[in-house]
Amino acid sequence: MMIKANVSFQDADQRRQCGNFWVVCQLLERCAMVYQNQIQEAVEAIVSTIHPISIVLFGSVATKGKGNDLDLLIVIDEKQASVPETQMLVHRCLSGCYSRFAVDPFVVALDALREVSSRKSPFLRMIVKEGRVLYMKDADREWMRQAREEMDMADYLFQGKFYKGCCYHAQRALEKGIKSRLLGKGWELEKTHSVARLVAISREFKVRLGLSDEEIVFMDSIYRGRYPAEEGLLPFREPSASDAEKAIHIAGRIVKSKRSNN
Repeated sequence: MMIKANVSFQDADQRRQCGNFWVVCQLLERCAMVYQNQIQEAVEAIVSTIHPISIVLFGSVATKGKGNDLDLLIVIDEKQASVPETQMLVHRCLSGCYSRFAVDPFVVALDALREVSSRKSPFLRMIVKEGRVLYMKDADREWMRQAREEMDMADYLFQGKFYKGCCYHAQRALEKGIKSRLLGKGWELEKTHSVARLVAISREFKVRLGLSDEEIVFMDSIYRGRYPAEEGLLPFREPSASDAEKAIHIAGRIVKSKRSNN
């Protein structure tokens, strides 16, 4: 009986030890986790030191919202400084972060990035698919430039009576125009093509767009109808000239009025 009682006691003691070990592991894991304010701290340190073209977050923190290290792709203009020089500057500016969380910065020159991209690098494909843009130099101006290019394409296709393509590029112009306005207000870029979603975010940032509910639904139907199975803009029919003209008019109000609304 004494042996049995002793065994029972040891089992309970082992269970307590295992439980304590599990708690310690959980605490250590939490201490090693990277949090949102730490991401912002690292980005601000890098931007103020080297003024990169862009910074992209990838890896587990980007895909799952949590992780034990911060994976950053830092794109630079090599005319300002070489990659080795920049790597040293980045290392020094992040020295205050390393004692609290791990950061893995990958510095690449824009020209080299373009060259690797043309070869369809699996690494870059993964970053494009999973990554989150944390910083882009002159982001609002770049998105508005792209929005105007989309508008030019929409106008060109309208003249050629390619109404479905015209509508699609008008929707893209609207999307990019709204994103430009939001980035100018400090919004963190989000991967979305939904006009309804962007309008909701605009309200939070007090950005006035002047789009009616009917216009929002209409422009979102364009993106949903980009695949052949949906037969174009709206269910079961191709967009007409009036649909295309309407899309251009709606997008044009946002893209062409940005400067006057700042």
